[in-house]
Amino acid sequence: MTALDNRPAASSAALTGTVAVLVSLVLGLAVVDPIPVLAGFGGGLCIAAGVWALRSEARERIAGGSILIIIGAGVFCGTALLATDYWSLVVALGFPLAATLVVIDASSGLVPPADATDELSAMLDESFVVLVVGVIVTIVCAVATAVRLPWVFVRVVTGFSLHPLVGFVTLQAGVLLALLLLDRATETLESWVPAPTATTDRALERLDLLGTNWWDIDTPLKAAVGLQLLVAFVPTAQMLFDRFLDSLPVLGSALQVAFSGPLHLPLAAGILALLAILIVERLRQWLLQWLGDDPGQSLARQTGSIVAAVGLLLGALALTAAGVTRRVAPTFTGGGHYGSATLLLLGVLISVAVLRGLITLLAELVGAEVLSRRVAGFATGSGLLFVMTLLGAERGLAPILVLVGSAAALLVWDAGAHASSIGQQLGRDAETTDSEFVHVTGTAAVLAGAILLVLFVRYVLIPVAVPTTSAGLSFSSVLALGLVLLAIAAFALALNAHEEGPHTSGDRSGSRGKRTADDSD
Repeated sequence: MTALDNRPAASSAALTGTVAVLVSLVLGLAVVDPIPVLAGFGGGLCIAAGVWALRSEARERIAGGSILIIIGAGVFCGTALLATDYWSLVVALGFPLAATLVVIDASSGLVPPADATDELSAMLDESFVVLVVGVIVTIVCAVATAVRLPWVFVRVVTGFSLHPLVGFVTLQAGVLLALLLLDRATETLESWVPAPTATTDRALERLDLLGTNWWDIDTPLKAAVGLQLLVAFVPTAQMLFDRFLDSLPVLGSALQVAFSGPLHLPLAAGILALLAILIVERLRQWLLQWLGDDPGQSLARQTGSIVAAVGLLLGALALTAAGVTRRVAPTFTGGGHYGSATLLLLGVLISVAVLRGLITLLAELVGAEVLSRRVAGFATGSGLLFVMTLLGAERGLAPILVLVGSAAALLVWDAGAHASSIGQQLGRDAETTDSEFVHVTGTAAVLAGAILLVLFVRYVLIPVAVPTTSAGLSFSSVLALGLVLLAIAAFALALNAHEEGPHTSGDRSGSRGKRTADDSD
């Protein structure tokens, strides 16, 4: 027996989302340039589809939803670059955001129940961390490429030289450090081999003989090495050591060359290899903690951010390796592609942070009982659509479109609340098409009557009474008309409400059968 799917009723929810998208799109295109508006709607619908896919049990769908949300966040950020001014940006993002909130609530629910896992919030939190790591890595790559770090490393290695006394003492310290690291690395390697063979057992035993603990090293030896480190940089000691080597006819020259750097390179390589083993182990432990009890689920949620970071890094690497350069400063040209990747990742990171903040705000409002959890997206989306309609009036939106936008906002809220009520009581797939049709039709009829009434008063009665009235709508008149429409519609909707709740087709057939039986009696 499966749990009841108490999401909003499918028919009304689909109608609500369709009305929100179409009206928001028409109003947005009527106010600003179409390109940023279309881009914003593309990003918003990607986010809505991603949230729908994210709240499922199939990991493939969760991974696809994560990718869609990251793509949508990136497109939303790119919309900001297409807007010509601040108000165009507000309009180009406001209408798509309103439609997105409604579609999310209609398809999957914007705020989940308190006892359910919020996959969207978890995905945004984990993606934020992954994107931060990606930004840091791209910045490091940009700097390394700009200063040509590999060539710098080659020049440092080839030109590496020390004074023989300094080299002699640092070799001793390096050997002690390598032994200490080897002791830790041996334990790590043993943990990586759960069932060692005879060959691996012998190899690990030999490493145990080489490695040693810090406390196992004799104190006089540690004190001697420390004292040598203090003395090695004194000019007088260096001069005396040079005289000592000069006193050795053949061996002195060989030791002077060996202590000057050649022996340090293989020792440094070994130390780096041991450090790499320890660092990889730390990263492995961190990843185990990060992925939690269900690594597959966590990786599926992070797929979008991982793909974005890795894809941009590989793209920058391919362009750089191909010799395509982009100047980022008067003197540096090699790191331009990594710089572009950094900017793109920062844009996605900002969009993810803003989206996470919005979800947190709505969750707090639901927790404070300011909003109902079941209609949080419908209420927020319809309210934002109403506000954006009034702002569009100040941008030259036609009066009829202002009234249509205000009416659509009320229709979205009422139809969404009705769909949520049906889904909560009877389930998403309940056969309540007749009830939904009657309710939505009544609401639409009331709103259409309110629009006709306002238009009649504005364009027939007022010009007759005051012929000199301007034909345009000011902000005050738009706000007044919107409030009048809101009051009329709210009053009519209250009259249209019924106490019995939604009826299924089975209930109606039962009622008709009962009424027929009563008539026959």
